[in-house]
Amino acid sequence: MDKKAYIVRLENAMKGTYSKEYIDVCTKYASSLLDKDLPVIFDETHLYEILQLYAIKPDVYRKFHILGKRGKLRTICAPSRSLKLRQRWILDNILEKIPVSECCEGFRKDHSIYTNAKKHIGYEQMLNIDIKDFFPSIAEKTVIEIFHEIGYSRAAADELGAICCHDGCLPQGAPTSPYLANLACREMDRELLEFAQNHKLIYTRYADDMTFSGNVEMDKLIKGIVQIVYAHGFMVNTRKTRISTGNQRRLVTGIIVKKDGLAVPRNYKRKLRQEIHYCKQFGVANHLENTSSERKANFREYLYGKAYYIKMIEPKTGEQFLRELDEIQWQ
Repeated sequence: MDKKAYIVRLENAMKGTYSKEYIDVCTKYASSLLDKDLPVIFDETHLYEILQLYAIKPDVYRKFHILGKRGKLRTICAPSRSLKLRQRWILDNILEKIPVSECCEGFRKDHSIYTNAKKHIGYEQMLNIDIKDFFPSIAEKTVIEIFHEIGYSRAAADELGAICCHDGCLPQGAPTSPYLANLACREMDRELLEFAQNHKLIYTRYADDMTFSGNVEMDKLIKGIVQIVYAHGFMVNTRKTRISTGNQRRLVTGIIVKKDGLAVPRNYKRKLRQEIHYCKQFGVANHLENTSSERKANFREYLYGKAYYIKMIEPKTGEQFLRELDEIQWQ
C-alpha cells in the first residue's frame, strides 16, 4: 500500500469534520501500522467493514474429537467457513508479518517437523517435554494484548482477539491459533533459549512439543526448564517427559533422530508397504472394502502423501515407495 497516498486520502476524508489534533493522532496511528506493512484498523466498526463481519455470526464453531498422539482424544473447535475465511485474512495480512522466536519450528514458512528434528542430530542426550492443553492455556486477554503490542488500538485489538478466540481461549482448529500461540510463547521461548545456551543445549519447539539436546546430563536440568514453563502459565504433561540417552531411540515430532541422520519409524513404513502390497494383490477397491475403508476419501493421494513424507526424511526409501505406488492399477 502506498503510505503517502493513504495518508493524503485519510486527511482529506477527515477535514472539515474533525479537529487538526485528532487528524494528526489518526494519521500518526495509520503511519505506524503502514510502516510495518500492516493493514490500518482503527476500531471495531472499521474492522467490521473491512471483514464484512455484519454478514456472519462471529462465534460459530463445530466441535469434534480426533485421536491424537498415544491414543489421546483431542477436542477440535472448527470455525464456520465464513469465520475461517476472516481468520485466514488476519493470519495472512497481520500475524505472519510479525516475527516469532528462532526456536519455533512449527507453523512457520520454511520450517517443518523435518527442520525441527534435524537440529537435534548428533547429541548424546535428548529431553522431550510436552505442554499440557497448549491452545486452551492461552487466554483471550493474552491474544488481545498481542494485537495491541503489534500496534493496534485497544478497540481494534479487542475485536481481533474476539474473532480469533472461542470460549475465552485459542480454539484448536482456527487457522490463526498456531501462529498466535507462537507469538504468545515469545517470552518463554526467549528464556528457554537463554537457559539452553547457558548449558550448551539445542532447544526447539513445535507447538506443544519441546525438545532439548546436548552432551550433558539432562536430568539435572529438567527442574530449571519446568520452572520457566510454569512461570509463563503453562503446565507440563509429566507422563510424556522423556530423557533419551545412549542407544535409546530418540523421537522428535514423530521422526527418529540418529547420531548421523534422521529416519522414519519402521512401523510407519511397514504399514505403507502393506497397503501397497494389498492394493497390488487384490485391487484398490477390494482392499478398501476388505478393510472397511471403502469410503476413505482421496485414498490415492493419502498413500502418495505418506510416500512423499518418507522421501523428505529418507530420499532413497521414499523414491522406492513412489515407484511402487506408480505400479498400482488405480482404476
